Amino acid sequence: MVVVLAIDALEYELVEEFDCKNLKQAVYGKTNISEFTQPRTMVLWCSFMTGENKEREILDKGDKEMWKTKIPPEKTFFSEFEDPKIIDLPGFSYDKKQHDRERELLKKFFEGAENQGEKKEVRKEYNKHGLQHHRKIKGEFLKALKENHDLLLGYFSAADVIGHLNFGNKTLMKMVYEDLDEIGGEIKEIRDDHLLVLSDHGMKGLGMFGDHNEYGFWSFDEKCNLEGPKLTDFADFLVDLK
Repeated sequence: MVVVLAIDALEYELVEEFDCKNLKQAVYGKTNISEFTQPRTMVLWCSFMTGENKEREILDKGDKEMWKTKIPPEKTFFSEFEDPKIIDLPGFSYDKKQHDRERELLKKFFEGAENQGEKKEVRKEYNKHGLQHHRKIKGEFLKALKENHDLLLGYFSAADVIGHLNFGNKTLMKMVYEDLDEIGGEIKEIRDDHLLVLSDHGMKGLGMFGDHNEYGFWSFDEKCNLEGPKLTDFADFLVDLK
């Protein structure tokens, strides 16, 4: 089995600060996403799974329609595997209702809440919603690790979702990163297979809030010839591991 731990907005500097050993692995570093003018989640994961820059195609759909994107398996590198399982990946198998509710709550926080008390309640609901989904995906992913898929990819959005409203809350962010690092450790306890940890982009602080930055994160379980890789480099890399 080839395992991909796909983590939205995993920030290199926080992986270092919190010393997430299971996420860093044998080799790790920053990915190069400079070819993208807008490092949007849907743009980046669609480009990863196809091995092609899909920015223009995705952005042309508009902010609302892009989240309905479902790329056919035969247009992704997943088709090179016999029994792949892809959990919750934007552009392929993502839970759109989850995303829609996150956006509703973000809009309510920035545009609807009239005072700090209301903002506090919206943030509480938003965080609860994001962390519940994280736990659900974690359970599904760990169960799939014990199955016989030749490719398993689990997408985890908590670092991005929680980071947007809470990036300045180091206690909360550390909790999220420690849980993601724990997942990395559980993978290695269950499987003795190749593991790629990959983020689409990182995150920079804007006061209490967080926004996408200009690089991502990657790590692999053994030495390899990747150095400052692009997201579009990983399709061939993963197929070659079969």
